[in-house]
Amino acid sequence: MTLVTKEVLDAYYAEEFNIERFKQNDPCGTVYQLMEHTDNQLDIELGALLVAMISWGSRKVICPTALHMLRDEMKWHPAEFIMSGRFEESYADAKNGCVYRTLNVDTFKAVCRKLREALKGFNTMEEALEGKTTKEAVREICTWLQDAKIGTMDKSACKRVCMFVRWMTRHASPDLNIWKSRPQNDLYAVMDTHVLQLTQSLLKNKRPTWNACEELTNIFKSWDAEDPLKYDIALMTMADRIRPMV
Repeated sequence: MTLVTKEVLDAYYAEEFNIERFKQNDPCGTVYQLMEHTDNQLDIELGALLVAMISWGSRKVICPTALHMLRDEMKWHPAEFIMSGRFEESYADAKNGCVYRTLNVDTFKAVCRKLREALKGFNTMEEALEGKTTKEAVREICTWLQDAKIGTMDKSACKRVCMFVRWMTRHASPDLNIWKSRPQNDLYAVMDTHVLQLTQSLLKNKRPTWNACEELTNIFKSWDAEDPLKYDIALMTMADRIRPMV
């Protein structure tokens, strides 16, 4: 396995990373498709959050599942879908009552109810999280999605929520820079077992926990104080080159 160093990841980011190829293969690509149909910030935030929520397993399955959710169930308008309660009638034809893998229709609707309640009275998710640090925002979003069992800081690295916040905040593509009020140098690494395997020589924490996430984040910050999460993109690009796409 290639030894991960700052120099290796800088080279991957500069020489191997291709934005269009990344978007074609990554769940964030479906969020770009959503943005072709709406420029409403809450649409983009909610669509991206729910895509991130189902982003585990094979990307070859995640992406069409996400597209079906955004296009066929939400009609490209996630905000209206959730805030009007239209989600209550969604996924009527879902096979075996399943949205994706272990996420069933009843759980999906429970998540939508919690999101509607959390965002009531706010124009955007960014507004609802105003004044919170990024760590506090990650913790809050985890509570919104808790019915889907995406993990909490005491038991996991909150990978999918950290990825969503990166999508919303980081300035450079493939991330979206929707949240102008949140600094990109206060983001957290997207930590999972694959990232842990690639970075284990750097880390004292050997399990994909929040402590490992913070440890890797601090390493990224020491390498690039302004845009530490570019190393997330480099790691994904590196992983795609050395193992089959999953």
